[in-house]
Amino acid sequence: MSEKIDVSIAFYGKPHQTIVTIQTLLRYSNRHIDKIYLTNERSQPHGDYSGIYKVTDYFRGKPDIRLEIFRPRYFIAVGVNEYDRAKRDTAYRQSIMFQYPLETTDKKYLCVIHNDMFFYGDIIGEMLKRYQTGAANLAGIGSIGQCWSCPAGPDWGNVCNSEKYREYVPTQEEALQLAAAHNTPRQALQIAVIRNGRVHPLPECRLNEYCAMIAVDIYRRETIPAGTIGCYGGSWKGVDLGTVWSHDMYRKGYVFQNILLEDYVKHAAFDHSGSGTESYSRSTTYWASEARAKAYIEKEWGELHFSWLGRLQAFRARLVRILFKGAGYVYRRLRGGN
Repeated sequence: MSEKIDVSIAFYGKPHQTIVTIQTLLRYSNRHIDKIYLTNERSQPHGDYSGIYKVTDYFRGKPDIRLEIFRPRYFIAVGVNEYDRAKRDTAYRQSIMFQYPLETTDKKYLCVIHNDMFFYGDIIGEMLKRYQTGAANLAGIGSIGQCWSCPAGPDWGNVCNSEKYREYVPTQEEALQLAAAHNTPRQALQIAVIRNGRVHPLPECRLNEYCAMIAVDIYRRETIPAGTIGCYGGSWKGVDLGTVWSHDMYRKGYVFQNILLEDYVKHAAFDHSGSGTESYSRSTTYWASEARAKAYIEKEWGELHFSWLGRLQAFRARLVRILFKGAGYVYRRLRGGN
C-alpha cells in the first residue's frame, strides 16, 4: 500500500468546480489520499453562501471520501501582515489559508490545491515518488515561480525560469536594474521587495499554491508558531501568497522541486477567461463557469439532485446571512451611520 497523504482545499465559492476538482483528483489519486480538508471561508463571492452545502450534499454517504469541513473564525485575505498576532493567536493564525490543515494533519505530506482544478493524471503519486528520491531538505514540490510576472522570466529578461531559479543569483543592484527595465504587472511591488533585501530568489519566485505538496515536519519546524517564518498562506509584505515564505525557506537551506503541472492537471478549466481569479470580481464569469462545471458533472456522473437535508442547510445559511445583514444595518443606524 502506498503512503497516504491529506489534501487541503480552500473553499471560496465555485461549488460545482469544487466537486469536479475532488472527483477528478480521486479518479487518479484516490489510493494515495486519506482525508480532504475543505476550508469554508467566512466570506464567499457573489453571495454564494449555500455553495458549500452543494459539495457536502454531493459527497454525503460516500464512505470512501473523507471530508473534514473547517470554518475559520476570520476571513483573512492573502495580504496578511500581522506577524505578532499570527504567532500568538491560534484562531487568527489558523484562519490563514491552508494553515489549519498544515497544523493538524497527521500525515508526512499535505497537498494544497485550488478548488477549480481538473485532473487527468496521478499527480499525487508522481509527487510522492519525487519525495522518495529527493533530498532531505526538499520542502515542497509543485510549480515554481510566477515567471509570467517576473522580470527575469522568459517573457521579459529571459535569464531565469522554473528550473533555473537556484542558478540565477543576481546582486541587489542587478536585480533592481532588471526590475526597472521591464514593465511587469507588479513592477513597483517587486522593486520594493528587492530594496527591502529579498533579492534571491526573486520576489515572484514561490511554490505555487494551486497544486503543491508540502513536507509537513519541515513546515512546522520552520513556520510559526514553532518557527520564525510567516505562514505559507500569507503574503507578509511580499508580492503574493507564499512568496515570502518560499524565499525565507530557501534562505534557511531548503529547496523546492519544479513539476510541470500541465502534464497532470488544468487550472480553471471551466473559466473561459483563462484565469481562476477573474470570476471573483465578475459575477457573469463566475456563474458561467459554474454552469459549465455543473453540465460536466451531469454528463460524467449523472444528474445532480439536492437532497432535503442539503436544501435545509442551504436555506438556513441564507437565513442566517439575511439576519446578520439586518442586525448590522440596525447597529449602524443606531450608531448614526449610513
